[in-house]
Amino acid sequence: MNEVRALNIPVILGTSRKGRASVHAATLVADLLNRRAGVRSHVIDIAALPLPVDDAGEAIKQAAYSQAISAADGLVIVAPEYNHSFPGLLKHTLDSCLNEYIHKAVGLVGVSAGPFAGIRVVQSLLPVMRELGLVTIFWDINIGQVGKVFAEDGRLLDDAFVRRSDRFIRELIWMSKVLRYGREQVTIDEEAAEIAKKVPCPNCGTLMTHHADKVVPAAATSENDVVIAAARACSGCGAQQATLAPAPVSELP
Repeated sequence: MNEVRALNIPVILGTSRKGRASVHAATLVADLLNRRAGVRSHVIDIAALPLPVDDAGEAIKQAAYSQAISAADGLVIVAPEYNHSFPGLLKHTLDSCLNEYIHKAVGLVGVSAGPFAGIRVVQSLLPVMRELGLVTIFWDINIGQVGKVFAEDGRLLDDAFVRRSDRFIRELIWMSKVLRYGREQVTIDEEAAEIAKKVPCPNCGTLMTHHADKVVPAAATSENDVVIAAARACSGCGAQQATLAPAPVSELP
């Protein structure tokens, strides 16, 4: 019998600001996930990623971040609210990948020093999640007046945070399980199934499932090209893969 793989759900800490209170929320959420049976988590700190600022998008793809997102079954993004939205460096980091996100669950945690509890940062992130191909769960964690929730040394001052996070975590785990099954077992159509049979996993040799196509304008060589990224997943080892190819003539505008 094959051993069931643990769900891998990292937490992205979405700010590099000095004195950031969001680090305490990210650390605690990762800890709460690790307490669940069959789940492992760790914090991805965007401040530690050596991303250049003289380019953007997949041109600045960073290997360690790309590999971490490829291996993930779901994600949590913890972000503070800056001027009615989320930090620019978080967007810069998220944009460095694309196919690595497709058909994976994501839960959003908004942090605010004020009374609005990070609600506006969650609202701002939602359309970005959709464009990246992530699937948002319907529970959020909203932390307002963060100084009353965490002490400066990271101690939790409000135990209600743990109780409020329970539904968020249970829904994130459920959605991560369902979407992993879909990526690895369900093809997008019969034609895709035939294509997928020809693509063995480079790691273990298992035939990979073709679970998504996404238009990638940046990969086109002219304005008349429509380039498609075909996303695949391996049910044997969980590897993710994408290949680029021009769209079939029938799909061109």
